[in-house]
Amino acid sequence: MEIPVSPLETGEKYLFEIQDLNFSTRLPYVLIPADGGFLKIASLNLIGMIKWNRLFGQALAHKIKATIPSLEGVVLLTAVEKSLQLSQIVAQELDVSMMAIAYNRRKPHMEIDAGASRPFIQVGGGSVTSGDKFLVVYERDFNLICAAKRGVIIVDDVVSTGGTIAALATILDEISERKALSKDALKILGVFCVAREGEMKPLYKGLSYKVHWLGNLPAPEFIPSDKNG
Repeated sequence: MEIPVSPLETGEKYLFEIQDLNFSTRLPYVLIPADGGFLKIASLNLIGMIKWNRLFGQALAHKIKATIPSLEGVVLLTAVEKSLQLSQIVAQELDVSMMAIAYNRRKPHMEIDAGASRPFIQVGGGSVTSGDKFLVVYERDFNLICAAKRGVIIVDDVVSTGGTIAALATILDEISERKALSKDALKILGVFCVAREGEMKPLYKGLSYKVHWLGNLPAPEFIPSDKNG
């Protein structure tokens, strides 16, 4: 299955294939600012890609079902914004009515109720595509996560350095501490993503959960500023 994007995006492309899904397309390379230069990455941008999100979301839901047959007492968690549409498809396929969302900035209208502060958690995080950022969980999602009895499943678009996952794990740890919950209640049961970028980093060694992916992207390539002109 090939969904043409080349007429819409110029420049050098990377052939991204997922044989199990009979999927093939060409992704544009982009340059992300980094110290002393740029990181050249193949950009998998799922925002607005309806058919891609449906295809990948259904495939990830199938992987989740095969890995974790019962979702009773399990909460799905994702971070905005690139994986939000994907995660909604996953939730629909799993017949999950609500999922927890970590936002990328503080939103005052979610914090205040008649002058009283609603609970929120904010932690630092980072990723190749987003750089340094914050992840924030507000009251509704805070309480939804608290309702997890068996654990949490993280859904993401691309896993590279693991910065986003580490930030989400920190949020889960802080919720557990605030509510005096057992560690097993909010343990991560697995991370499910569309693509792994490069080789798994040392951050993932010794983890109690597995990272599952559908396809592979090349590792980011550092381009010094003088070479980029």
